[in-house]
Amino acid sequence: MGQIFETMTLQGDGTTAHNVLQLDVRDDALLVEGTTIPTNGTAGYAVGCKFIKTNASTGQCAEWRNQGTANACQFRPVGPVLGYGVHNVLSHVASAGGDAAESIAMPEFFWPGDLTFTEHKTAGASPVTICAQLLTNATLAITESADPSTDHVYNVATLRNGISPNWDIVAAGTHTTAGGAAAEDITIAGVVATDLAFATYSATNDTDAIRAVAAGAGKITVTMSADPSTVHGLHYVVFRPRGSFKPTHYIVAAGTHTTVGGAAAEAITISGALVTDIPIVHYHTTNDTDTIKSAVVTANTLTVTMTADPSTAHKLNYMLLRAY
Repeated sequence: MGQIFETMTLQGDGTTAHNVLQLDVRDDALLVEGTTIPTNGTAGYAVGCKFIKTNASTGQCAEWRNQGTANACQFRPVGPVLGYGVHNVLSHVASAGGDAAESIAMPEFFWPGDLTFTEHKTAGASPVTICAQLLTNATLAITESADPSTDHVYNVATLRNGISPNWDIVAAGTHTTAGGAAAEDITIAGVVATDLAFATYSATNDTDAIRAVAAGAGKITVTMSADPSTVHGLHYVVFRPRGSFKPTHYIVAAGTHTTVGGAAAEAITISGALVTDIPIVHYHTTNDTDTIKSAVVTANTLTVTMTADPSTAHKLNYMLLRAY
């Protein structure tokens, strides 16, 4: 039977000491607390060792388990996050076409506060963009700028507050476009075709729109309405089913914002937001075919610039991503 100690220390990542509260009969840690998640490959943590992140904050998971070995740990999050996590996803949903309104059946009824992010995984020949996405009961109602026909395919992610996520973030970042074609590849080691990818412009110098985002082997491909040249930027996030990897980022803030209008640039106050946070922003509601030109985070503020003044009739779904 393992022994219980008031406190011991174990160098979890070579630099940060962890309090070891219980050891097994081989003197490997069974229960540990600390502020830094043990680095993959570290020895001394028993299989199934429970790690409590004592400084877990909004969006983070407080409980982690070693799914590796005692010689090379692999800690993975288990249980709920202290904020929003990815609850449900729908992948490769084909458009029915026929008009600009699209209705997608969701796996279950929504909860108040649920947020949806919908992206074209593949886009057809016609220049169609998503203008609105309204989740009602178990139906996602999408409004497009035009009839998407049947050659468009959707990916959908639903965020829910205070849950044990079914999907976590395997990659996120900001990319400056290389240009040369409307489709831009972003190299991301380890990404696979079954991952779900979403993107938002970080910078543009025109009114181009993102038409599709798809994950592939070691990359994601963002297709825009025109060649972005080298003056555009893209924020991106890649989701994967939880449990097989250590997440790179967490959702530090998420919500729906009703625009106040007055200018094409809309400032959203988000207490604690950092310039290093990565924003993903989609329209929740619109009354036109405006598109999002850029999303930029500064201290405590997310500024979303649209192609025109949104007045007070628009709503924006947003999430801010922060590195673990």
